Amino acid sequence: MFHLLFEQSGTFKNELIKLGYEAKDYDILNDFNQTDEVVDIFAEIENAAEGGAKHL
Repeated sequence: MFHLLFEQSGTFKNELIKLGYEAKDYDILNDFNQTDEVVDIFAEIENAAEGGAKHL
C-alpha cells in the first residue's frame, strides 16, 4: 500500500492504481473530489509532537 501526501498526490495515486498497486492519498483539500483522506497534515504533526492523540 502506498500512502501519498501533499500536492498532486491524486495524480500519482491514480497512476499507481493503474499499475495494480493499492494507494491512498491525504491532503488538506478535496478540490477534485478524489482525495481519500482530507486532513491538515501539518496540524496533525504539531498535535502529535505536543503529545496529542492520533486522528488517522
